[in-house]
Amino acid sequence: MMISRVPQWVQLCDREVQALPAGQWWDAVRVPLSLGVRALEYLGGDARAVIKDDYGSILYWLIRKGSADHWQLPQVQVLGQNCHVAIPPQHRTSGPGLHWHIPATREGYWTSTERLHSALHTALAATTLSRPLALNCSRCERSTEAPVLVRIIESPSGPARAVYVCPDCAPQCPPGPGRLEQRLSTRLPRV
Repeated sequence: MMISRVPQWVQLCDREVQALPAGQWWDAVRVPLSLGVRALEYLGGDARAVIKDDYGSILYWLIRKGSADHWQLPQVQVLGQNCHVAIPPQHRTSGPGLHWHIPATREGYWTSTERLHSALHTALAATTLSRPLALNCSRCERSTEAPVLVRIIESPSGPARAVYVCPDCAPQCPPGPGRLEQRLSTRLPRV
């Protein structure tokens, strides 16, 4: 008797792409291809099952269900309950179209939620900081050519904004939401 090397849900997509419900076996993290490629570089060998959509220029990671419900990253969408994800057949490992960038196996198809979050956060920061700009520090308002990203603020009515400080102020500004975010929200430049 031969035991399959793929999870049961992959067997459901034996010949054709199938829309499977997120939140049943896994949740999915959907990101634009350019951001996803950078995150893959930071993840290295820690990436598990990844689906690539060549036509939509999108990558999907599979993660433990419910493990990223609290995420708030720009350009990142967590697909859980009440969402469906198109899953390619196991044999489709190259494009064009929807295919496995990293195939799912029975031994492991979930990427670590913590590692993926860290890789995406780093990729977002690298993308934002790759532009050599002189910015004013959001804390002391001095001009700096070496801005440090301390947080990204989601906005319900527009694009997300990045909060930068100078290297001198960075130790006083731990990343994440807090009083600094509230004080600075009225004078932050849009990025």
